[in-house]
Amino acid sequence: MRSCKKYLLLLGLLLMAAVGGCGGIGYEETDENKPVTIKGPEGLPTNPKILIAYFSHTGNTELAAWQIQAAVGGQLFAIQTEVPYPQDKSECGKIAKQELAGNERPPLAADLADISQYDTIFIGYPVWYGTTPMAVRTFLEAHDFSGKVLVPFCTSKKSGIEKSLDAIATSCPQADITKGLALQDIGTGKMQRMISSWLEGVRGEIDTFGKKRTAQ
Repeated sequence: MRSCKKYLLLLGLLLMAAVGGCGGIGYEETDENKPVTIKGPEGLPTNPKILIAYFSHTGNTELAAWQIQAAVGGQLFAIQTEVPYPQDKSECGKIAKQELAGNERPPLAADLADISQYDTIFIGYPVWYGTTPMAVRTFLEAHDFSGKVLVPFCTSKKSGIEKSLDAIATSCPQADITKGLALQDIGTGKMQRMISSWLEGVRGEIDTFGKKRTAQ
């Protein structure tokens, strides 16, 4: 009971923290700050071969990653830059725009030594200027995703996920990439329904990719 209360408290604090940050470049902010429990569809893998890697600035994407983990299991990994982005919206936006324009790969504070043990990698991020933050590309291009299934999800105030999927495909040409999910209603019942429905489709895509690899 104590661990459950502690988990809910952390979710609540994270949601309150999401009100600040780089809201002007793609973060969804919501007034419905109620933590929800996400139920995974029957048959979706719930084993340690799943990695949920995510980059989060205001906390919205981190909350989504936590809720996906609650549904599918797996290992969480926070992608963090060596030099943290400013909390100020304007300053954060300037740096993000500069990195995108220069096609930069900001160094990470830490990275995973080996991803070979994982078969399925969820990759989460906020949409910045219509695409992935460049730190996500730093992470993706540091690893070999050949034979892996990448499952993208993002948080966004109004942008879609399509452009960022192109960026992921460019960084990981050998990976199988599932349909992505763009979340805008952070911490709400609508978010719960969207994640549950999306995961059901992801399960089918993972099965299809697995059968194709076996047949080759």
